Amino acid sequence: MPPMSWDSAIRYAALVEIAESVDPKGSYGAAEFARMNSAGCTFLQAIYGDDLATDIDPHLGQIVTFGFLAVTASKELVAAIRGTDTILEWLHDASFLLVPIPIAGAHGYTEDGFTAVYRSLRTGSPDGSPTAKDSIKGYLDAGTAASVTICGHSLGGALATLLALDVALNTSCRTPGVYTFASPRTGDHLFAGCYAAAVPDSFRIANRQDLVPQLPPILPLPYEHVNSAYELNPPPDAIAPTIPCMHHLTTYLWLMARLAGASGFDLDPDCMSTGHAGI
Repeated sequence: MPPMSWDSAIRYAALVEIAESVDPKGSYGAAEFARMNSAGCTFLQAIYGDDLATDIDPHLGQIVTFGFLAVTASKELVAAIRGTDTILEWLHDASFLLVPIPIAGAHGYTEDGFTAVYRSLRTGSPDGSPTAKDSIKGYLDAGTAASVTICGHSLGGALATLLALDVALNTSCRTPGVYTFASPRTGDHLFAGCYAAAVPDSFRIANRQDLVPQLPPILPLPYEHVNSAYELNPPPDAIAPTIPCMHHLTTYLWLMARLAGASGFDLDPDCMSTGHAGI
């Protein structure tokens, strides 16, 4: 398992939080650009895609923003991918079907909903721009970027996992860094093995009381998590024991900040239990 800095994990989670602050039907503006600049990044392009369709809300084809590409002064390209409230609807559907992975050079099977969203990811504009992987490849080939780090929360964690494997196998960046938060299992054991071989610098962070990383289940289908796992353990009676509260990115940031000894990260007020104590 590679070493990990909680300070680095917090940095990438904070970038994902910027992506989550943008309304899915909205666009990035001055406020988001300023937050990126404060984090040492310059905005390049937005990432768009079809939102996750469920039986409860079957809106496949509804194009929304999923995140952004940004670059640092040291030419680190960062892809930050948000989660979605629809993940909770997806949990209720619980079909968890496997389909062949659509990434060239990869093998195994991946969850059909995640795979469909990944195939739809585009950059720049919502109407047929290059794929997220092809945009990253273009920035690498042009010399705008020299390294790549991909980060995501929830559904965004699954999409980041797929994008990282695509980048590792099909661009000049053979060693992308990956930070995922609350990611569900993305594929089967064959996919997980392929990912481990191609993407060793991967950090999968999960709250042990969060339901989403526990799904899809390992039975009856052979789902398996990718490497490398880092577990967060909430202190007793600190967080309201609900599925959304245990899953929120703000909860993850608060838990990681406790480990890093950092300040400035608060729980969502609705998720504070009576036993909550600040950092």
